[in-house]
Amino acid sequence: MAWRLATGDIALVVMTLGIAAGLLIAGYLPQMPTSDTPADYAQWLSEAQARFGPATDTLRALGLFGITRSFLFRALLSSLGGWLLLRLIAEAAALRQGFSWARLPLALAYGGGLLLLAGLLISHLWGWRVAGIVLQNGERVSLPGGRQWVARSPEGETVIHSPGLVTTVESQGPGVRVAATDAGRSLLLHLPDGEPVAELSVPLTEDRYFAIPDARLVVRLSPRPPAEAEPPDRRGEVLVQVYHSPSGMLTAETVIGADTVLRVDGVTLRFTCAPYVRLTAVFNPGLWPSVAGILSLVAGMAGYVLGPYLPRRSAEESGE
Repeated sequence: MAWRLATGDIALVVMTLGIAAGLLIAGYLPQMPTSDTPADYAQWLSEAQARFGPATDTLRALGLFGITRSFLFRALLSSLGGWLLLRLIAEAAALRQGFSWARLPLALAYGGGLLLLAGLLISHLWGWRVAGIVLQNGERVSLPGGRQWVARSPEGETVIHSPGLVTTVESQGPGVRVAATDAGRSLLLHLPDGEPVAELSVPLTEDRYFAIPDARLVVRLSPRPPAEAEPPDRRGEVLVQVYHSPSGMLTAETVIGADTVLRVDGVTLRFTCAPYVRLTAVFNPGLWPSVAGILSLVAGMAGYVLGPYLPRRSAEESGE
């Protein structure tokens, strides 16, 4: 009785409906980020409160913002895996007693379902997703684990990465590389949160400032938002403003859209265009088991549904 209940179709229907309900809820409600970064959590909470208002606290208390990480959802997935394993064992035992083409599609379906769940488990345990990676031309960034990396080609035409990664470009925008000289002598440039460097590479995701201490200058770089009617060749222009320090007096202002040389009080500033891309990198080690499981599952279900309608040879034709 217990065996029939555990491997019966009613159990499959209950588990499938429960998992489908969980996935529908997860698709409709924004799920809490899995990262421990406070900024990611603050952004998620702000978006959730803007969308659901006072109901946000109630939905969070019910655990609906983390439905796929809940004990109930994971228990349903585990139960489905156990159900598939038991049914696969039963089909394998029946096939050992006497091979039957009619039972083979079910064995393929059960095995495919197990492979799919195994792939999802592998991705959950060892996979990861990193969003908001900013890259300029020729730049390379290491990702979690140290072995994976993502880079942008020197010409900025393509994004390249280590094997096993999938990358998606979210957005792109202007950026510059800057160097400053005074009478042929290189001057150090200093970002507020960085060390002094001879050449500065700045993705303009927002307004950025850097100082030239030896020349007592502060430079502001501001991306110009493109107008709807603006031609494509003018999109990505950058407003450059140079101020004296410490007076704060504006001494030079220009808009650059290509490689530009700007001279201010004997200082030569060389700007080179270096646009940036913002992308997401995903490492999914369970991808191929999942793909194999889906193919096996589809083949098994197709064989089970279409099997009765396929033409069969008679005993005389088969030589029996």
